[in-house]
Amino acid sequence: MHLLKRNLAAVVLASAIAPWWAMASDQEAVYPQRPVTLVIGYPAGGSADTLARLLAAHVGEALGQKMIIQYKPGAGGNIGAEYVARATPDGYTVFLGGRPNTIHKTMYGTMKYDFARDLVPVGLVATIPFVMVTSTHAPIASVHDVVRLARTYPGGLSCASSGMGTTSHLLCELLQQEVGIDMQHVPYSGGAQALTDVMGGRIDLYIATVAEGLPHIRAGRLRPLVTMSSLRTPAIPDVPTLEEAGVSELSGLELGAWSGLLVPAGTPPHVIAKLNRSINAALMEPALHDAMAQQAFATPLQPNTPAAFKELIAEETDRWNGILRMRNIKPLH
Repeated sequence: MHLLKRNLAAVVLASAIAPWWAMASDQEAVYPQRPVTLVIGYPAGGSADTLARLLAAHVGEALGQKMIIQYKPGAGGNIGAEYVARATPDGYTVFLGGRPNTIHKTMYGTMKYDFARDLVPVGLVATIPFVMVTSTHAPIASVHDVVRLARTYPGGLSCASSGMGTTSHLLCELLQQEVGIDMQHVPYSGGAQALTDVMGGRIDLYIATVAEGLPHIRAGRLRPLVTMSSLRTPAIPDVPTLEEAGVSELSGLELGAWSGLLVPAGTPPHVIAKLNRSINAALMEPALHDAMAQQAFATPLQPNTPAAFKELIAEETDRWNGILRMRNIKPLH
């Protein structure tokens, strides 16, 4: 009787557990049932838009649903981040985040979200090299010319960015801090106008993503001075690295940007897992890999997990908020 009762209890327990496992499996199988919205925090036409379009096509195919791009520009990408942080945590609203989101507390004191708490990492999707460019008509042929002129005329050179707190701004601040020069920072609402004014000679310098600068470099409208990385970029193989250019203060540093997908906190784990698998499946497709390489985007190393992406975000948050404090950059209100 004792054995019979124990076996009966086991059967009852198994029948109670089985639906839970079946439900989890069914949930993963049916997600997504409708198109997924990919939110970016920048206007159409920039490098974030280019990357988002590539991802929407290939990650959407891996998910088995369309990905629709939605633009929520402003505050260095943080308007979009706040929008997604407030979205329903069901996996149907995804954010394409980057470095500027890690400094929102320092740069944007009025933002009513917490990037580390309100958004959950899914996976890295790309690393993005940067290049310092000037007009082909400017009397600047190398980064040595930049340093020499900035030291001779403190505040005389202008350095554009795609907005306060963006990576182009952070790299401009880091260069000034480490090399000991002073330049005038000119923020724009996006990279397109910054590039236009550099090509027109109204601004001296811009630290652009290689992707946004490449068409103008190839057309002879921009002169590349140095890549902001420890390795040369295949898309512009003749442009020296910081170390090769003799900027020893920044040599060996990986200063390229990064982008990754995040979802609202509270999103079910099985949804995050499926999104992560879809990202990695898409990134291993030769078609996406080649398309990204043509735009100077590099695919992340494997294993590309939510945990690894979370660790990267934590490191970037500490590093760049520290640089802003050292540079005495005041929050925007």
